Amino acid sequence: MKIVDAHPHIYSADRSIYPTIDDPWEPGEPAEVADLKAQMAESGVARAVFIQTGTYYGFDNRYVMDSARDNSDWATGVVTLNPEDAAHVDVLTDASENHGVRGLRGVGPIGSESGYRLWTRARDLGVVVNCMVLDDLTAVPAIEKISTDLDDLQIVIDHCFMLNVSNMTQTHTLDDKLLALKRLSERPNIHAKLTPGTHGSQRVYPHEDMHDPLKRVIDMFGPERCIWGSNFPNALWSKGTSYRQNLTIFTEELGLSESDQSAILGETAMRLWFS
Repeated sequence: MKIVDAHPHIYSADRSIYPTIDDPWEPGEPAEVADLKAQMAESGVARAVFIQTGTYYGFDNRYVMDSARDNSDWATGVVTLNPEDAAHVDVLTDASENHGVRGLRGVGPIGSESGYRLWTRARDLGVVVNCMVLDDLTAVPAIEKISTDLDDLQIVIDHCFMLNVSNMTQTHTLDDKLLALKRLSERPNIHAKLTPGTHGSQRVYPHEDMHDPLKRVIDMFGPERCIWGSNFPNALWSKGTSYRQNLTIFTEELGLSESDQSAILGETAMRLWFS
């Protein structure tokens, strides 16, 4: 089984070449490409999809772009762009054509004219859109519409609307989010990224309180439209749950069949980002 990590963030130690935003969220552990690769090797993970670290670099995607280009034999990247900045259409084109980037993290007004322009360019380039709206369920109709209008664009719901059992924001309940995901699962070009297993939990590893919500999402989308990601660096994003433990939630704790594991841990990601 070829395992793909579809959600690691990477951080350069060289702030002169790759300066940060003001007051960045520090990774809490060494998190350069080489540090990620070491964690992957220890856990038997073959490939990675680098996710632009907006809380560290904002819209400056150069580290992800350079890293995707320099490690194209085992990795690709996802850039985060602002649809309201018309120049970002050209940034996406450069990232795709010259750096081997295969993903766009879609933020901002999804249903706006500028949002359509950027997502349409992603479709034309064969770039997957990671839809990052946190827990804003008001975005569901816009996501549904653009997935219908651009029905050959592949869309991934990042973090499953921040699915969690604590309802920390008190804005939407767990059931609200599951209903929204169920609605979007009806669209065949929408996928679910199963990353909230750690940060959505109120318990320590193996995070039993998130097992049922994760399995319900898998049932909705089918394993062929679900994707695993590590949330690396785990000191920051996984409440102390290690890289390997993020993986063993799926290989050991959820009781998934071999075929389901193969799809969720690798086959779906290979089809989206490496085919």
